[in-house]
Order: sequence, then C-alpha cells, then structure tokens
Amino acid sequence: MQFISSLLSGRLTAWLVLAGSLAWLGQAQAQPTILSTVPADGATDVSTATTVKFTFSAALVPASTITVFYDPSFSPIPTTPAWSAGNTVLTCTPLASFPANSTITWFVSGAGGIPTGTFTTGAGGGSVGSGTNAITTFTLGKVYSYHQTSTAAPSLDTNAPYEFSAVTSLSSNRTATNITLTLPTGGVSNLTQNFFAHERYSLIGLNTNLGTFDATYPSGTYAFTVRAATSNQTVNVTFPATNVMVQPGAPHVTNYPAAQSVNPALPFVLAWDAFPGGTAADFVYVAVGNVFSSTNAGSPGALPGTATAITIPAGTLQSGSNYDSWIYFYRHVATTNGSSYTTTVYRAAATDFNLSTTSGAASGPLVLTNAVFAPANFSFDVLCSTGQTVTVEYRTNLAAGTWKTLLTTNSPGSRFRSVAPQATTNRFLFFRARNGP
Repeated sequence: MQFISSLLSGRLTAWLVLAGSLAWLGQAQAQPTILSTVPADGATDVSTATTVKFTFSAALVPASTITVFYDPSFSPIPTTPAWSAGNTVLTCTPLASFPANSTITWFVSGAGGIPTGTFTTGAGGGSVGSGTNAITTFTLGKVYSYHQTSTAAPSLDTNAPYEFSAVTSLSSNRTATNITLTLPTGGVSNLTQNFFAHERYSLIGLNTNLGTFDATYPSGTYAFTVRAATSNQTVNVTFPATNVMVQPGAPHVTNYPAAQSVNPALPFVLAWDAFPGGTAADFVYVAVGNVFSSTNAGSPGALPGTATAITIPAGTLQSGSNYDSWIYFYRHVATTNGSSYTTTVYRAAATDFNLSTTSGAASGPLVLTNAVFAPANFSFDVLCSTGQTVTVEYRTNLAAGTWKTLLTTNSPGSRFRSVAPQATTNRFLFFRARNGP
C-alpha cells in the first residue's frame, strides 16, 4: 500500500508539487557544503549493502543534521549515522539492505549548497522509477497534523494543519502524457510527475482553515484521468463523508517526559493513547528521525489500530541527539478492480514531537521508600535522577544465591514504582537498586 509513503513525505512532496522544482529552506551561504559522497551522486550498480559516506567542507552539529534516504516510492529507509572525530565525515549504514534495482534519493538538512542526490542499486533502475508496480494505484487521502510539546494534548499545526493528497502510481508497463484530477466541485487539477520515480504522479493541497479545506476538497466523487499516446483511462474514486469514515483523533504520546531523556544504550518503549475506535483494520505508523520506523501497512509486523506502544531497540539512537518524530493514525478503504487497478481512500491524523537522548548516563544516590504489601505483590518507590538508568534486583536469601533482575529502566522522572509479584510465592525477599543496566 503506497499511500503511507505519500503522507510521510508530504511536506517534501508539497515542495515538489507547489514549486515545480526541488526547494530547500535554510541559510545555505552560512552552512558547510558536501564536498563528496561515496557512492558518488548518480552512481549506478551500487551494492545494496553499501554504506553512504558524506564529507563536508567544515564541521556540522550532529544533533542538528538529519540525513534522510528514500526508496523510489518515497518511503523512508532507516539508517544509522556515525560521525568522524571533528564532525566533518558522516557515514550512514542502512538498518536493512537498500532495495535492489532501485534509485535511492538522499537529503541532508543542515548542509548548504545542493544537499540532495541519488544513486542506483543493482543493475539498471535509473531515473525511471521503481519499475516494480504490478498494477496501477489511485489514492485519495486527508491528514490532520498536530504538534505535541508537553504531556498536554497535541495542538493543531499552525503552518499546515490540513493536507489533501491525490496520488497515481502507474504499473510498470504503463506511461502517461499527463494525469488530471476532477474534483466533486468540477475543478480540474494536474498531478505532477515525481522527479525520481517517474511512474508516480501527485497533487498536494494544504490549508490552515478547515472550512475552506473541506469546501475545496469535499466528500464525493473524484475522477482520475490518465492520458497516454495510445489510450486514456478515467477512474472514479469516492471520498466518504466523516459520518461514514470517521476522522481519527490526534495521537498523544503518553510518556512524553521519558521521551525527552532516552538512554540510547537501552531499549525504549514509546507509548501513546489508544486510537479512539481503532480496530485491527486500522493501523498506526511511527517514525523516529531517519533511524527508526515501524513497518508499512500491508507488510508483516505492521502496527494495527489497536497498538499503543512500540519498542525502539537499544543502540538505535545516538547519545545527546534530538529526533523529529511522528505517530500516525490511519483509517482506510481499499478496493481492487481485478488485475487492472486498485483504489485507496484514507483519513489520517499525525502528531509530530521531539524525542531526545541523554548525552551521558545520569547518576546519583538511589533511595528505596514507600513500601506497600498487597496479597498479589510487594511494591516500593525508587528515588533517583530523571533519565537515570537504574536496575532493581532481588534475592530470596541474603546470605546465599545470586541477585536477579526485577527490572531495568531509564527513569522518566525523579521516582518510579517497582512491583515485585515474586512476593506471592516467597516468604522472604531482599531488594537493592544500582546505577546502570
């Protein structure tokens, strides 16, 4: 299902569509530029297991530099960044191999000049797109965008809270001279061909006023028209009203304070409130910078709409870094017209937030207090520093045996509660807490 990648690259796609050429914000004249890349920009037949090395004209600030890789459908490819001493060379290693026979596009925020380029893996691929679409897809979607900066409920994004997306991705054996979209209002818009994946055409509409947004892109029938040298095709796609397809509410991170002081040496569980009315037919997508993401819909391991947490593995994040992160809630309806084409309609809500890692292991005295015994367990508080890595251990005999781990945590605050269900089966228990994993 390709509509996910369309949304994830919505801001970038909006620049491509609205400007008609690649645009980049920033003070390029004051920023270090990219001196060289390995593989070189435009390189072909690159190994799928390659690392990508960027050499800059001067030192960059790692925490302010984000490198993003995209496959031909503009789905992000997570990588692990590693900086040289002096922060002039950045090496990015993909968490999984780059896709074969594909054009990979990269962007570096924080670098001046031309901070973008491509290379092609395997044999061929080139600039004609992925060349792997079995059938043509037609997609309509609406996204409400939010921003979370504290434990409070997210607020609507002030720049572009409402986004409409229309995307056509042609099957590998098709070409088009142009593709248009006729709106329920009678207006006609051209879809813009993707510079790097030529089989992909898209239209992005942004608005800050919900009434104007819904009037411009109302519920009703949208007609995609694909024009080609030999034949034309028109496909009608109905966008349902909100009483038929309910607009998802804003995702809300429930452990926001903990997400501001993540210990990168330990697994971190990112959690959010349940998707209101979410079912297994809905789904959730999570992205942390360009280094970690959940699985796309339709793939094994994708998060269903009932999911409320995901674990970021230890070692995925760098210490002392900030990551622009997102949680998406999706509702969608997909239909297939035999072997000819597929249509998809979705409503989504996206919340962006910052995730930060600690620059070093917090340390300090540990105090065990406020013990409570209940028939099912024994519990107590551990007083510590925010972000401190603490391991709580227990044993049944203070004079003999080994200490066993009850829990290890990157404390989200100045105290956390430790619960020991072992109390139901052991007459004596002894506890201790120590710094570190």
